[in-house]
Amino acid sequence: MVVKRWVFATFVVLSLCAARADVAKAAEEPSKTAVIDMGAGCRIQLTVPGSARVSGSPEGGGSGSVTIENPRRLTTKRYIEPFWLPFICHDADRKALSKGLPVRYDPDAKVWRRDMQNLYDSNGVDLDDDFKKTLEGAVRFYELRSVNASGFAVTQDDVIGDENTRRRVLDYCLFHDKKAVCSSFDTRMGYLPQIRRNPKHDLTPYALKILRSIEFIDEAAEAARPSSEPASR
Repeated sequence: MVVKRWVFATFVVLSLCAARADVAKAAEEPSKTAVIDMGAGCRIQLTVPGSARVSGSPEGGGSGSVTIENPRRLTTKRYIEPFWLPFICHDADRKALSKGLPVRYDPDAKVWRRDMQNLYDSNGVDLDDDFKKTLEGAVRFYELRSVNASGFAVTQDDVIGDENTRRRVLDYCLFHDKKAVCSSFDTRMGYLPQIRRNPKHDLTPYALKILRSIEFIDEAAEAARPSSEPASR
């Protein structure tokens, strides 16, 4: 996870006025169930749009991805970048995987919470109060729960650079037993100017729906079950 990306995250105030729609949504696309194999402990099943391409490999610790050419099947005159959601398999070290992110794990309640102080402490940078307020406005926290996993997702908005190219990006982790599946890159949820014009350009709900459909496949447990049963007479 890229720590310094959070230091330079931005707050962009979304317009409260109604913006004229510049996209139209087609009929909802059928979904399908896909399996991504990222090695022992990180084989997952998830629900994705029917047109999605999935890939997975146990090499190098295990990784995979979902790619969708036209997310939400939007109709627009502008080029729509493919939606890419990455998966990286990790050992479930909650402290290490949340370093540099505005979250913390509450072991008593067994839930993840938003925690901006973790972001500040992890970066070791002395930020003034005004900039901290800016960062707090730029960050959104989402709790993730699926059939047999739990975790977090966080989005951030850019504040520096050309206003026309500022983005909203997402990082996440889902934990199951001794393994976790996380993003290793800031995944684009959309460009802020486009999101302001029409909320349909924000792919955050789209990504969260896919993440919350993830189920870890415990193949080892299933394989061990028959051997633990008494032999038939």
